[in-house]
Amino acid sequence: MRLLRMGAVPLLVLPVAWILFQGLGRDPRAIASPLIGRPAPSFSAASMSGEVVDLEAYRGRPIIVNFWASWCFECIAEHAVLLRAQEQYDELVILGVLYQDTVRDAGSFLARYGDGGWPNLIDPDGRISIDYGVTGVPESFFIDRSGLVRYKQYGAVTGAVLADQLPSLMSQASDASPQPSRP
Repeated sequence: MRLLRMGAVPLLVLPVAWILFQGLGRDPRAIASPLIGRPAPSFSAASMSGEVVDLEAYRGRPIIVNFWASWCFECIAEHAVLLRAQEQYDELVILGVLYQDTVRDAGSFLARYGDGGWPNLIDPDGRISIDYGVTGVPESFFIDRSGLVRYKQYGAVTGAVLADQLPSLMSQASDASPQPSRP
């Protein structure tokens, strides 16, 4: 009986250890977006200034749709990077989408860290966030001139991400290969 118990322990422990090893070795943010290579979900939403913004109006230009919030610590550093990108690339369109935030708090954020002049859209029912599969902020989607999602950035957009993604996005034709998302 004792030998039977001794044999059962490895049979139970080894599979559990294997499952833990596999799960702990992966980055939980490294989930490929199903939107890569597909048309960006269309939306029309009111901006913080009250104008209605339609994504389709920007077709033909490279776009970054950035989901952010005033309470997001990573969004502070990311915002500075996006401000620099706006200055560097005249043709680039940046659309901010407020994620579980208020217009008042977002306005305070922009007053403190700088307003890039791009529309920041209100998503009161979370429909835009749901359509894009946003799981938290910050998350950004890089959309090419033809309206295809080419890249998804989980976490803050950095200078390295822009240096990697924007040159091809700025000159990319609609038949170019999509880039996989990166954590």
